Amino acid sequence: MSYQEHPQKLADHSAFDPADPAPAIGLRVVRGALVPATELDQQQLRRLNLSLDQTVYAELDFERVPADLKRIHKLGQLLVDQVPLFAHMDAHMAIKVLQSLSGAGCDVMSVPAGTLADLSGQECQGDPNKLVTVFQPWSLSPSRMSGAQFARLLDQLCRYIAIEIWSDCPPEDVKMWADTMPSSNP
Repeated sequence: MSYQEHPQKLADHSAFDPADPAPAIGLRVVRGALVPATELDQQQLRRLNLSLDQTVYAELDFERVPADLKRIHKLGQLLVDQVPLFAHMDAHMAIKVLQSLSGAGCDVMSVPAGTLADLSGQECQGDPNKLVTVFQPWSLSPSRMSGAQFARLLDQLCRYIAIEIWSDCPPEDVKMWADTMPSSNP
């Protein structure tokens, strides 16, 4: 359940059922602590019936905002506009190729060389049964990637660009350039 969905779930349940998975609770960072982000989050914490000084373990995630996808696509558009390798692509395709080149945000797979040749429309050179390692990019959808994963992926892609494409540029500048792309770009 995403953070954005949890208020509706709260409205449907008046008490916490221990058989249900733990609910998502929004927390805001304050100096030295995490506190409930909203009144609904406070109510949900009360329903958990926690005791003072009780230790709890939680999986933390950053909230994804719609601007995240726009931001990473602006990075793709920057590559399309500035790097000849990406010039024939759209912003989304540029990000997928960048993921594949860098290995960031990818699953590692082994594919028979013959299958890979068929998929690319080329003739297989060598043994068609030999396994070839390929990177399969992850979906960037908020339902498939957490906020923390997304932030880490964006940092990794900017670092890759700074090392492999614009070697005289720090990763922070790559991210800044992408952020300043005109809003007319995807």
